[in-house]
Amino acid sequence: MRPRNSPIYNPQGVTCEGCNATFLIAEAYKTLGGRIAGPNSLTKEEWWGPLTKGYDIVAKSDHAVSKDEIRVMLQSLLAERFHLKFHRESKTIRAYRLVVAAGGPKLEESQDESGRFSMVVGPDGYVFRHAEMTRLSGLLSSLLDQIAVDETGLHGTYNFTLRMPPDWRANQPAKSAGASPDSLTSGAFADAMKRLGLQLTAGTASVEYLVVDHIERPTDN
Repeated sequence: MRPRNSPIYNPQGVTCEGCNATFLIAEAYKTLGGRIAGPNSLTKEEWWGPLTKGYDIVAKSDHAVSKDEIRVMLQSLLAERFHLKFHRESKTIRAYRLVVAAGGPKLEESQDESGRFSMVVGPDGYVFRHAEMTRLSGLLSSLLDQIAVDETGLHGTYNFTLRMPPDWRANQPAKSAGASPDSLTSGAFADAMKRLGLQLTAGTASVEYLVVDHIERPTDN
């Protein structure tokens, strides 16, 4: 069975089974699920319910389209079927900046632009296929004590393994709801980042959030 929230891109469009609206918005606007929020004017039930329900999505074109064009198709779908309305807000917060290390990246570039993104847990860590750097920064944000912001300037898709510390399974925090004081620090990933030709530097960053003003559950086709 195909994993939830795992789209299949092809030259004519995208197909996704069981995708929730948070994931669709993140895909359409090339952001992270953790940076999608609801405003004070809506109750959590009003905006959170439609975001978490799974939907089967098929967006097709009658001609070959790029991934950026597919994102525009998803934006239209969200506006027409979900009646999505949102605005953007930026906040300067403490964060880790994910950057390219001296010597350049050591990543295998994916040759299949239409390949399906996947991230699975292996014996040594997380195995990425057809992954953009925002996918890596998103995972790191869920593991670290501060969020990680992609500032690599790398715009391709890559195959790589994020190798975790030897005792990472035993020392994972009981809570896995994102950054917390008990989460790992960037030092735990120094060797893993070095293998990839990347590094994490502590500082501050301007982070953009997508704030949902209105969304509805779509009716069935």
